[in-house]
Amino acid sequence: MNKPRLLSRRPTSIHRHLAGVGAFITGVVGGLFLLVLVGVSLQASRSQVLEQSDAVGRVLASNLTASVVFQDPVTAAELLGGLATVDDVVAADLILPDGTQFAAYRRSLPDEAAIQSLYLMNIAVPVRLEAEQLATLHIQVDLWPVYQQLIWIAGVALVLWLLGMVAAYALSRAFNASITDPLSDLADMMSEVTEREDYAQRFHYDAQNELGSLVDAFNEMLERIGDREQRLRQMILDLEEARDQAEAAARSKSSFLANMSHEIRTPMNGVMGMIALLKQGEMSAQQKAYFETIERSADALLLIIDDILDFTKIEAGRLELSAAPFNIRESLSSIEALFAEPAAQKGLSLAVTVESSVPQRVAGDPGRIRQILLNLIGNAVKFTEEGDVAVAVGLTGSVASRYLRFTVTDTGPGIHPDDQSRIFGEFYQADVSLTRAHGGTGLGLAITKQLVELMAGKLGFESTWGEGARFWVELPLIVVEGDDPVARDASSHEPIAPAKEAARLERLTNPTASASAPVTDATRYPLADTYDLSVLVAEDSEVNQFIMRELLAKWGIEISIAANGKEALEMFQSLEFDLILMDIQMPEMDGLEATRHIRALQLEQEVCPDCVIVGLSAHAMSGDRERYMSEGMMDYLTKPVRTEELRAVLDSCLARKRGAN
Repeated sequence: MNKPRLLSRRPTSIHRHLAGVGAFITGVVGGLFLLVLVGVSLQASRSQVLEQSDAVGRVLASNLTASVVFQDPVTAAELLGGLATVDDVVAADLILPDGTQFAAYRRSLPDEAAIQSLYLMNIAVPVRLEAEQLATLHIQVDLWPVYQQLIWIAGVALVLWLLGMVAAYALSRAFNASITDPLSDLADMMSEVTEREDYAQRFHYDAQNELGSLVDAFNEMLERIGDREQRLRQMILDLEEARDQAEAAARSKSSFLANMSHEIRTPMNGVMGMIALLKQGEMSAQQKAYFETIERSADALLLIIDDILDFTKIEAGRLELSAAPFNIRESLSSIEALFAEPAAQKGLSLAVTVESSVPQRVAGDPGRIRQILLNLIGNAVKFTEEGDVAVAVGLTGSVASRYLRFTVTDTGPGIHPDDQSRIFGEFYQADVSLTRAHGGTGLGLAITKQLVELMAGKLGFESTWGEGARFWVELPLIVVEGDDPVARDASSHEPIAPAKEAARLERLTNPTASASAPVTDATRYPLADTYDLSVLVAEDSEVNQFIMRELLAKWGIEISIAANGKEALEMFQSLEFDLILMDIQMPEMDGLEATRHIRALQLEQEVCPDCVIVGLSAHAMSGDRERYMSEGMMDYLTKPVRTEELRAVLDSCLARKRGAN
């Protein structure tokens, strides 16, 4: 149970401020009253003296008329001397119209009184005989006594005012203490609650007034905040636990997928390696068809794994895009060539048009853009039974923000209105019957959508059920300016494994094709007449050792075998090699550590400095290639290793050796 708490009282500024405000208001009001009082008294006393002096002057002027008429200045002076009885009059002059002084009066004053000359006032009274002005009587009145009286009054008033201010300040403090002291204590408690975050405290105040209501509301607020704080802390703990579980699940998921990819790819390397070896021997047409069916099925399996890994990498935010220049027209031409035969087999018309306004070279991720187009065009060819498939490329947007627009239009069944909102969802296909007929994982459009979004682009479609569909992609246009040799070499960014892409195409367009369907074995890499190369294969799997030995032997290459990285390092120090095919995951010493040691020997001791290291691994997760290349490997091949990819490495190594010689 929470006990009410009253904090010790501490002097705070609000109390003094309120008392000071009260005293200030009292002082201002009292001061104004004092000023008004002095001003009114001054004006009244002054007016009274002046009125009296004016009256005396008028009486005296009437008496002086005869003296002026009869030119009797002596009598006039005697009459003026009568002003001695009037205390406020200090001097008088009777002045004729021509300015001549006719008579005068001067009171003898003490020396200090002369200082008060500033307080003298002149009163002029005309001396008349009927309507004629005979002279002017000038009387000087001393107002100093009036001011003295007023000074005394002001002094007394000032003392009273100061006493009033002191009393007002004391009364204000006494009056405000009943309000400010509880408020000060309440403020202290608020500060302590805020600093310590202790919401169990309560403020005690018994008065039944507005302040009491405020205290009650404050205590209720503390109680609610305390309850909310407790719930929030529990929620944070739950969220942290959920986050930790989600992160652990994500790590487990990534680890599981990586391990599954590795465990599937490793035996598949043996399967596809043996297929490659067997296909090079003599066999009947039926046997060749059997092996081609096995090879095509293995390719489809690997590509499904690739789709799942791509989706997982995108979902985890681990997919990194490249930014390389490439020739958009050459890329589209190669894609059109890939789909020409599957479209022709179904009797479909395939047309690819590029507007003249589209630049020759653009920058982006050519591999991922190619993947997007393969998915969209592959779906169009796969689901269209008759009619045509049209691919159009143009520009859209403003001059400041232009986009490449790819449009794929087909005359297939279209997309039902009920399915259009879900068409880009993962593991989803619009029609189950289509799934049974055409196969697929349902990840193609989901991956395409996320790839487009990663490129800051847009993806959409229009479809009328039963009349076909039109998919469009808009990607930010980045034009490559100048004659960039890297941009000119568009082929450097094309896939080096046409058989792999052909398998993807086969799966996209006709995954249920018969075993007798022809499969091309063409490659862009011509087989060298002889491979004058010394090759070291670091591989712990006996099956893979056998495959690499047999495969390379057919190309005239005798290899050395190391069962782990430690053996590879020892053999490198005793023998000279042109190429090392380095497995990554090996016992005793893995391929990365062995690569680091070999690169150190090359740099520090110049041991076999021209030897090329190419990684071999069943790991294919995001970042693997970059990590392996950063350790000093010149290239990286993913298991199962395809003959075309291996030939490309051998040809490159041979060209490097011949160039060095």
